[in-house]
Amino acid sequence: MNDSQRIAELIDLLELLYQKLSAFEKELIISDSVSKKFELKQQIKREILPNIRTYEAEYWSRYPVESIVISEQEAAQHLYQVENAVTTMEQASASSDPTALAPLLEEIRDRLNEDKSASAKLKLALPLVPAIATYEVELETSKAMQQAWNSLKNWIRN
Repeated sequence: MNDSQRIAELIDLLELLYQKLSAFEKELIISDSVSKKFELKQQIKREILPNIRTYEAEYWSRYPVESIVISEQEAAQHLYQVENAVTTMEQASASSDPTALAPLLEEIRDRLNEDKSASAKLKLALPLVPAIATYEVELETSKAMQQAWNSLKNWIRN
């Protein structure tokens, strides 16, 4: 069995396990019996989640790294979203507790403003199962991010 066939099989298995996990979680909410809730929690903890982790690990070990590509345009869009998030956080922190967020926001802004000749990395994390498993990837994006940031600054100033 080649990697693409196994990946397709793993996707099917993971979908079934996610459906099973969802059904168990719904039953936890609906059930009034303490013993039934305990039994469901144990099945989730001992059977479903370990199987999900195992299959996800195999999936990402077989997933072709070359297929994860972000264009400069996509990187610019993500940079724009980061800028909007920073601006929103600055506005929110100004009204609540500016001493806690201000240094972090300034550090983010300073790093985005830096003119780096060496390449930088964009780290993306995709939550596969919230609070359990994430997939992280680092991308070389210094030039694209710097161009997008500079064009954004010029657009805002004009």
